[in-house]
Amino acid sequence: MFTNLSFALEFGKIFHSGFKYRDRASIIGDILSSINSDPKGKTKTSIMRGAKLSLEQTNKYLDLLLLCDVIRAANPLSSQENARYRLTVKGCRLIRDFEMWRYAFDVFYHQLH
Repeated sequence: MFTNLSFALEFGKIFHSGFKYRDRASIIGDILSSINSDPKGKTKTSIMRGAKLSLEQTNKYLDLLLLCDVIRAANPLSSQENARYRLTVKGCRLIRDFEMWRYAFDVFYHQLH
């Protein structure tokens, strides 16, 4: 598991990518930000739209985040459209740290240019 500093050092180069495609850390950050934006949680469709992902990508990342106990599904036995995803305590810490490092790298990047 990454510590905050090692996460930043390992993935720091990705925050200011001029490339068209995003890396995994940025996609996970976008998913967590999307879920965090609604206190009631988000449906799979709204996560897809918010993070700008395909259904296949969304399913892959949601499965990973569920396995890592970063998010949880409310009403998992109901239809997929009614199931809402929410951040766990671990997910709240991760999004807080992710946003802090994103901001720090943004400041650092602008100081270089």
